[in-house]
Amino acid sequence: MSGTDLRFCLLGPVQVLVHERPVPMGGPGMRGVLAMLLLEPNQVVPLDRIVDVLWAHEPPASARTMVQGYVSRLRQRLAAVAEPGEVHISTMPPGYRLVVDEARIDVTVARDLLTQARGKPAARRSGLLRAAQALWRGPELADVGNRVIAPELTELRLAVLEARFEADLELGRHNELIGELTQLVDEHPFRERLVAQLMLALYRAGRRATALAAYQRFAHRASSELGMDPGPQLRGLHVRVLRDDTTLLEPSPEPVVTPRVGVLVPAQLPRAPSGFAGRADELAWLDRLLPGAQRGAGVRGPGIGVLAGAAGVGKTALAVLWGHRVAARFPDGQLFAHLRGFDPRHGPAAAADVLTRFLLALGVDGEDVPVERDDRAALYRSILADRQVLVVLDDARDAEQVEPLLPAGSSSLVVVTTRVRLDALVARTGARLQVLDTLGTGDAEQVIELMAGAPAGGRDQELRRKLVRLCGHLPLALRIAGARLAGGQRWSVANLVEELTDERGRLSALDLDDRDTSVRAALDVTYRSLRAELATTVRLLGLFPGTRIAPYAVAALCGVDVDHARHRLRALAASFVVTEASRDVFLMHDLVRLHTQELADELSEVDKSEARQRLLRYYLVGADLARRQLGTGAGDELAMAEKFSDTPRVPVNTPDEAMAWIEQEWTNLLAVVEVGLEVGQSEEIVQLARMASEFAEGTRALGPVVLSRAVRLVV
Repeated sequence: MSGTDLRFCLLGPVQVLVHERPVPMGGPGMRGVLAMLLLEPNQVVPLDRIVDVLWAHEPPASARTMVQGYVSRLRQRLAAVAEPGEVHISTMPPGYRLVVDEARIDVTVARDLLTQARGKPAARRSGLLRAAQALWRGPELADVGNRVIAPELTELRLAVLEARFEADLELGRHNELIGELTQLVDEHPFRERLVAQLMLALYRAGRRATALAAYQRFAHRASSELGMDPGPQLRGLHVRVLRDDTTLLEPSPEPVVTPRVGVLVPAQLPRAPSGFAGRADELAWLDRLLPGAQRGAGVRGPGIGVLAGAAGVGKTALAVLWGHRVAARFPDGQLFAHLRGFDPRHGPAAAADVLTRFLLALGVDGEDVPVERDDRAALYRSILADRQVLVVLDDARDAEQVEPLLPAGSSSLVVVTTRVRLDALVARTGARLQVLDTLGTGDAEQVIELMAGAPAGGRDQELRRKLVRLCGHLPLALRIAGARLAGGQRWSVANLVEELTDERGRLSALDLDDRDTSVRAALDVTYRSLRAELATTVRLLGLFPGTRIAPYAVAALCGVDVDHARHRLRALAASFVVTEASRDVFLMHDLVRLHTQELADELSEVDKSEARQRLLRYYLVGADLARRQLGTGAGDELAMAEKFSDTPRVPVNTPDEAMAWIEQEWTNLLAVVEVGLEVGQSEEIVQLARMASEFAEGTRALGPVVLSRAVRLVV
């Protein structure tokens, strides 16, 4: 290490040390930002994730400004104590990156010492591991007020301790370890390796009965709380202590408990969801992915199914329910990982960390888990090569996160759930993609019935159908509505329907006290995952009054060219914010539309006014082009396309194209007029209303009505 004696500490209070003296680093918020940057050194940490973590998904309006202030002050403090170029924070969209020599971070030092200790003689191992243990100055991230959580640091501490205990037992230091081991077993009662080390230390200290009692406590607790028995290696140690096997008294270089690979059969699927209805076609699609089913000629790798869809559509519920139904087809176990691709409080799970958890679940000892991610992936594939295992990867963010977790053998099956299409994964691996839509009416009504009971009859049945429509057939919304009805007398179908009918309060009515069970929160997670220009587009879409969204209208709304607008809409369709119903025709779910309207409130009044003006002029230009092609407008008037030359001009060059444009945009055109009347854009609104009236020709009553309202407003 060159330059100043500068160190960063996460294993205890978050600190910056220069010559072992702490540098003042501000309050918990500032230290929280530093901790997040240090946990991912030399990587970009998104600003939105920093905001979500620091304020637990409930940030104040000024949160982004506050984070920018924290970063500015961190830069000043670091510049004051470091040499130029030694360490700095760079701004890199979508966030910040701490550029630093990782050897200056205590977490990296601890990991390196743990790695160095492997394979060394016991005395050398013990010394290295004690040096690693000494890096801890208290609980990890002790002074950031639970804002930043890093369970991998706790796991690192336990791995260091267990490896050190192994070395000390080999050196005959069992008497010294009993107190420390007893305390740790109390803190981590289900960690079998610690229990085994405590038993061995007690037995060697002549306390055989106490060693057996420690085993019984673990066995009873594991059975009553987890429904599982001790592992085979711990059971073997128990038998040897029962038999008073004196060979245990001799220090041995072999680990006390190193489960043999394949002995453990993981069963990690969460419990099957209740209140599940429908999805017969999707369940049949998953069945066709099973090993032995026809997946196509030449398929030799594992079956890979991707369940993609919007927030709240029920992807995880479907994957878990189906997993339980077919668990018997996978006798070697079921692995489950929440990849946190769109978790508002944590960053996406690193594939290396997931591989570690999977290897441990498959019986690999912590000491034998390779250091490098690629080596972990290779061992993982080797273990599963000839095994029949179901792997469920929930909430994936991208293909890069998923690919290291794919087994190689054809007997296993992987099911991935995601809020994006993962086309790259499909292209590279041949994965099958199933996009989940909302439920049909009958299935949606059944969700309500399963949650709240059968309807009383007639009137209640009609109200429930209306309730289903107001929930947009979205499973999450239906389950929340059903939970409210299941609460008893406080909520009736009639008053819940009445509350949901008011669009201004509908999303609030679809929240439960648990913030993880909220339609608004689920939609907000997707929104926050978007890159900046797409997030801006979503906010502006909250101003769009119509239902059929086209690239030309979005180009006007956003003030961009049409190709750029089309690209944005298709990117939003890939994240299921909108749906491309047909070429260049995009639709938005009712609840998503209400969410975008709330997000539009974040725009300034100037931005709102300018966006509405651009949209109005687009419809003026389009309507004028259409009426000139149809011969209904005065030819001597100045063309709107010339008057508003910077407005996107829809390609209307023939009477047939004019009629097609009017047919597609009619309801949008009238909606723009109505909104224009509300905000007082009178002169241009009258012009658009007059054109609408000309198009109506007495067949659409709304045209003349809008026109008369506009004229009255002008007068």
